[in-house]
Amino acid sequence: MAERWLFIDGAATFGGHEVMLLRFVEELSRQRLITPRILARRGSVLRDKAGAFATTPALPERTPEGGPLRRIAHGLREVRTFFAALAAERPELCIVAEGCLLAQPWFTLLCRIARRRCAVYVPLVERAERLGFRSGRLRDRLVRWGYANLPHAWIVLTREQAESFIAWSGTRKPVLVLPNAVAPHIEALAGQPAAIAGGPGPLRILVLGRLDAWHKGLDLLLDHLEFNPRTARAVRVSLVGDGPFRQEIEQRIARFPHLQQSVSLQGWSDAVTAYQAHDVLLLPSRFEGVPLVMLEAMALGLPVVASDLAGTRAYLSPECLFPVGDMAHAFAILDRLRDVHERRRIAQRNRATFARRASGAAFADAVRQLSCELPGAIQGLSKECRRSSAAVRRQES
Repeated sequence: MAERWLFIDGAATFGGHEVMLLRFVEELSRQRLITPRILARRGSVLRDKAGAFATTPALPERTPEGGPLRRIAHGLREVRTFFAALAAERPELCIVAEGCLLAQPWFTLLCRIARRRCAVYVPLVERAERLGFRSGRLRDRLVRWGYANLPHAWIVLTREQAESFIAWSGTRKPVLVLPNAVAPHIEALAGQPAAIAGGPGPLRILVLGRLDAWHKGLDLLLDHLEFNPRTARAVRVSLVGDGPFRQEIEQRIARFPHLQQSVSLQGWSDAVTAYQAHDVLLLPSRFEGVPLVMLEAMALGLPVVASDLAGTRAYLSPECLFPVGDMAHAFAILDRLRDVHERRRIAQRNRATFARRASGAAFADAVRQLSCELPGAIQGLSKECRRSSAAVRRQES
């Protein structure tokens, strides 16, 4: 009988990490390696999308506004729900999904109190101080002093992330890797010829995602275009998405005539249509895990220029990466990509990397390997698990 794994995510929002959590669970179920269940928050998009994978007890809706007594009562209801789910599901392993370190530490702590094996699945393992968190230095100390060794294992997105996290946190626990992958309908288009247009017009640059100034580096992008009108007039930048920085973007576009010519702001739209209407995807982010938009663009043959981060470095050529915040370097790379032959060369390389590391087949293989190695890593039996995983792959081939 397959082991039962309980995935726990108390986030009220639904982002890229929740998308991959569902993909992880669906792949485990498809391969019949594990019986996965999801403990999510009542009323959340994740719980709605989890369908039959959702546990019957659901975490209470997001923390209500109010005084300390009301927050304590809410916390107690959350603890009761957690233990009720453990009693109902009886999982051999709990996996806590959090967007960054210390986002939901209490679930990991409760797993240890209940004497359950647990792992933390997290896309961002950089120092909180570098990510710009208030009290970031204190958060980093808490990670080093105890949180890094609280779960039995960690799951991150790239080997580069794993090495960095081990180095700065000092964790003694195993750190395993499960890479991101794109949605099947995106991958289905990966075999089609890339529509790479030539011509003398301005370079069409796409910035797709949540309009968040600090995280996505949109303030850096707008600052560069404001102070370099000649650069701005030579490009057409489309900001596609929504978020807290939208009003500021609108005000800055209205204030500078050259930005009105070179920058457009659009709400969420079909991603494939957006990719196909542009020459290059730009990711000026200060921090990222492994951006799904990057993988989607790679699959569809759209060149990507991005900040040099652990999650982008693992997929993109060094010639398409620039130091975080160095927008002059970014636009020097973009200027080189005006050459249609150069764009085709980069697109061909990206598609090959995608097929090898981010395709559905690659993800399925990674899930199969992880499902065997994770329990073994926790129990100190990783060599035996790797042999078993290799045998399964040989049988399927």
